[in-house]
Amino acid sequence: MTSLQRPLALGFGLVFLLGLLGVYTLTTQQRVQIQVDGRTYAANVRAATVAGALAAAGVWLDPADQVTPPLDAAPTPGTPIIVTRAPIVAVSANSTTTLVRAADPSAEAILQSLGLSLGPGDVLLSAGGAPDAAPRLLTLQRAQPIELRDGDRALQALRTPARTVGEALAELGATLYVGDVVDPPVDTAITPALAITIRRSRPVQVQADGQALAARTLAATVGEALGQLGVALVGEDYTVPAEDQPLPADGRIAVVRVREEILTDQQLVPFDTVYQPLPEVELDNVFQVQAGVPGVLRRLTRVRYENGVEVARVVEAEAQVSDPAPQIIGYGTQIIPRTLDTPDGPVEYWRAYTMYATSYAAKFTNRAPGSPNYGRTASGQILTKGLVAIDLNMMPFGTRMYVPGYGFAVAADTGGGVRGRFIDLGFDDFNYVGWHSVVTVYFLTPAPPPDAIRYIIPSTVP
Repeated sequence: MTSLQRPLALGFGLVFLLGLLGVYTLTTQQRVQIQVDGRTYAANVRAATVAGALAAAGVWLDPADQVTPPLDAAPTPGTPIIVTRAPIVAVSANSTTTLVRAADPSAEAILQSLGLSLGPGDVLLSAGGAPDAAPRLLTLQRAQPIELRDGDRALQALRTPARTVGEALAELGATLYVGDVVDPPVDTAITPALAITIRRSRPVQVQADGQALAARTLAATVGEALGQLGVALVGEDYTVPAEDQPLPADGRIAVVRVREEILTDQQLVPFDTVYQPLPEVELDNVFQVQAGVPGVLRRLTRVRYENGVEVARVVEAEAQVSDPAPQIIGYGTQIIPRTLDTPDGPVEYWRAYTMYATSYAAKFTNRAPGSPNYGRTASGQILTKGLVAIDLNMMPFGTRMYVPGYGFAVAADTGGGVRGRFIDLGFDDFNYVGWHSVVTVYFLTPAPPPDAIRYIIPSTVP
């Protein structure tokens, strides 16, 4: 070895020793503290960098995780290595669910990391996660085109991110009432171009049996509405409006309950009175030959009640159970002339009965003395003593009679107050005598023809 080679060999040997010393130092095992998501543990590692220490300790890193000190820094025993895991987010979109770790917790950044974006009408829903932290679940609901016909409204073309028909209607603010019908049903999944129809029910109020029933119905007519509500019409029951009429605009329906009953009653049929002449019985004798018996009429009456109130009665049938028997009154027609002695001489009479007698004179009438009709009677004669006023239904003008205390008289006048067995005795103004008494009046022969005689006279004196 030359003198020059000796120094060079010494230098190479020194460098080699220094290299061996460095390798020894780098591969010397050291104890480090590692903290992952708040959990700390110690590990003995041989590494020149933080990344190597984590790898040696079996800590797997995601590119989105955050590590301090930096990964290329040398680990030191006094400085802990802190690993903050990026949160795991489940992203559901386009019928696929993807798990990602989010370095940026914002939903937009997470979608962007997956190459996703929100389209018109799309909705991004988040669930889980702490405030100001990335959510655990992001759901991207894509809006789909649908058609909606709501009752009588015009057809609407819409987009909705809803998953079911019910969710879509809720999102659109379409309130559903009991009785409304949705086609397809509310639990149907939304598909592109789905046509949704809402048949709107109408409010009705039915007044029946003293109660008001409020409901909603899809019925087109009154009868259909009652059927849906379980209100039955029985027999003659009817409604206002009628069953076959369209449902009224105000929704009010009145049910009229009809009840009918047949009443049976018997009525007495009055009997007639028949007058029978009896030639063998003297005049002015009247008696009952046969008692009258009323008949019996049976009647069937149909009575109609509406809501408990009688509205009609109709006689359905009548039957004569028994006929009435007439009452027969017999009266005498035999005339027997008789003679009466009077202060004016004997008189022959064919009839006599009591009458109530009053008296009058021309001066008691409403006519003024000297007027053409002053004192003129209804028969045309001038009133004087001997002329009397009678009821023409009892006897005709010209009937001759004798009144005790007054004398001979002839029926020549009548008046509104002279009725029945009533006689008003006439006087001149100068010889007037007041009368107010019951007297027997004798009717002088000859008797009038039978057809001019009133055989039955009133039974009492006025």
